[in-house]
Amino acid sequence: MEIIMKKEKHSGDKISEQTLHEILLDIKYRLNHIEDITADDRQVLIKLVKQTNQIVEYLKTLEIEVKYDEEIDSMGLPTIREDKSINSDKLKDVKELISTYMDKRESLKELEKELRKYKNEITPGQIGEA
Repeated sequence: MEIIMKKEKHSGDKISEQTLHEILLDIKYRLNHIEDITADDRQVLIKLVKQTNQIVEYLKTLEIEVKYDEEIDSMGLPTIREDKSINSDKLKDVKELISTYMDKRESLKELEKELRKYKNEITPGQIGEA
């Protein structure tokens, strides 16, 4: 078995016709390989797009109704006690986040009521003027 080692080419070297032919063949084989890989990738992408479209169609058929539980609302949120082991900056951030949630909760209830009111008039995926 004979091992053929490729000679390094430098810009000043003269390239023989045989060497040029070998280089071009090598480039051709590499390009063919890249084309094959690209074709395989394209087929996989087409399958993924089809599957994603099927998932979207299935999700459009689902009708989920979220029920608001008054009992959970009346329980309120747990209080956070001041603890020396908790970083005060993190505690302030958590308290701020909770207060932001509590402020927005009422507007979300109103939005939910409006959505229930116009539920039959809403078409999923359709964008209209506000």
